[in-house]
Amino acid sequence: MLDSTFYLEFEITASERFNALQRLFFALKAEKDKILKSWDTAEKAGQYDPANEPNWIDFLDEKAIIWFDDHIDPDSAEGITFQKLWDLTEPENRWTDNMFVLPGNWDYESLIDSLFNGEYALIDLTCKSATQGELFYDPWAIPFGGTEALVALIESFGQTVTFDSWHEGPHRRDVAGWDYELARKLVAEGKGYVPDQNNKD
Repeated sequence: MLDSTFYLEFEITASERFNALQRLFFALKAEKDKILKSWDTAEKAGQYDPANEPNWIDFLDEKAIIWFDDHIDPDSAEGITFQKLWDLTEPENRWTDNMFVLPGNWDYESLIDSLFNGEYALIDLTCKSATQGELFYDPWAIPFGGTEALVALIESFGQTVTFDSWHEGPHRRDVAGWDYELARKLVAEGKGYVPDQNNKD
């Protein structure tokens, strides 16, 4: 664990949904705490998979379901093209260029997996005031996986993250630069994406 607990501050812009967010957070925390306990008791890795435990979809309200549905389906033609272009592209380009930042939100399954694979403990999610909430987490080491999944968790319930202590300021949001038509062309040619050579304009 690091010396201090990290946190996200958020504006409670949908107060009627805050309790649902808390309910999901503490369910996730309880399952993630079981992971730590299994490590402490020297159980074999892979014996316990929290992503397969509760029916996580039951924790979402209707608006959160709609939020998570706003993403490119990896099994769609566009999603398959994205994966093919990713595989064709050199790592230094695919990890740094916004061509590989997709529009839309996280899908729910990916969010759950990311939260359980992130190298941090979930600590608390509470109201600081009637209009401000805080989510506390404790990284085990650096790197720990980043705060993107935690931000998505909060904002899927209509709240707005305003401060990210990891970044010592506003949460850094990637700008989507995905160009499906260009991606289709490159994949058809068997080429990866090269920023200086592939002008998205």
